[in-house]
Amino acid sequence: MKTLFRILIVLSLLAIIFFYSSNMEDNYEPLEGPNSSSQVIPKTDSEPKEIQDALPRPETGISTLIGKQSNELLKLFGEPSRYDRSPYGYDWWVYNEDYNKFSMFAVKDNKVTQAYSSGELADVSPYKMGQSLAEIYQMTIMESEITATIGENIYTFTLSEDDMNTRILTKLGDIFAQLYIDSESGKLSGIRFLDSQTLVLHRPYEMSFVGELISPPSPNSYLIEESNKDSAAQLFDLLNVFRVNNDIPIINYDVYVSVVAMQHSEDMYTENYLSHDSPTNGSLKDRLEEEGILYEEAEENIATAYIDSIEAAHGWLNSRTHREYMLSSDYTHVGSGVFINYYTQIFIQKNEDE
Repeated sequence: MKTLFRILIVLSLLAIIFFYSSNMEDNYEPLEGPNSSSQVIPKTDSEPKEIQDALPRPETGISTLIGKQSNELLKLFGEPSRYDRSPYGYDWWVYNEDYNKFSMFAVKDNKVTQAYSSGELADVSPYKMGQSLAEIYQMTIMESEITATIGENIYTFTLSEDDMNTRILTKLGDIFAQLYIDSESGKLSGIRFLDSQTLVLHRPYEMSFVGELISPPSPNSYLIEESNKDSAAQLFDLLNVFRVNNDIPIINYDVYVSVVAMQHSEDMYTENYLSHDSPTNGSLKDRLEEEGILYEEAEENIATAYIDSIEAAHGWLNSRTHREYMLSSDYTHVGSGVFINYYTQIFIQKNEDE
């Protein structure tokens, strides 16, 4: 009887995977992330704390670094390729020498608060990159509501049906894991491990809380400028990781195209719109020609309302047309631009004589 029940569960999961794959976003509309509609709901009546089932915290892999001092990172991985700023009060240590092992670690006050990877060879125990959604469901305690406790404060995150299949949240001992599922393949395409406080700062899902609402610090203009630049660099890295994972050649960075992408992100933020056509600067073709950029073909991905470049990149990957541009071998160069929470990535095929 138990065997039959398990078979039915697996068949149901396969049906879910097929549904999401066949219904993948198929139009070329700009993406608005889940943060555009996620609510933060205070509760006045305290609820009793419930002991929530959780898998044990892994004993191996990058998640073991959460809560440890940053010098442990140096011992294991050496100096990072970059130290990226973020508006959340932590810095990202980026390890991008080998895209097969690509990882990023968030460090705040010399302590590791997050670990992210999408590299196929990275140790993301208890999971494995490329693992199927059906396998993940079998080994994970799946809940539509996940609770985080910080002191006397209780925060409850509510996952939508789409979240349960493409952006899963689960507890592993005293930390959390966000599992990013590739909608087309139904496989794990990235994973983020993080502590309770960072999860609450990000608010990546609808959240209700009892007690005090923890908010990110207010960044100054210098931090905004630096984090915008660093977030754009992360978009470039993540794009190439996804290309390597799908056996597509690495695409080249273009500084001039990046300027156009950055200008469009800033323009969308300043003028409060989300479109490929700027009221003042025109279409993508107009904007590229204004900068004197020569090309044979060009396309553009834009998005807003994502907490960071990781979520924006996975959002594009799970949208059919945006994904096609990301994983096309026709484009030779790319430019990325981020302003606050507006994301732009422009793909061009350069003229053969350039």
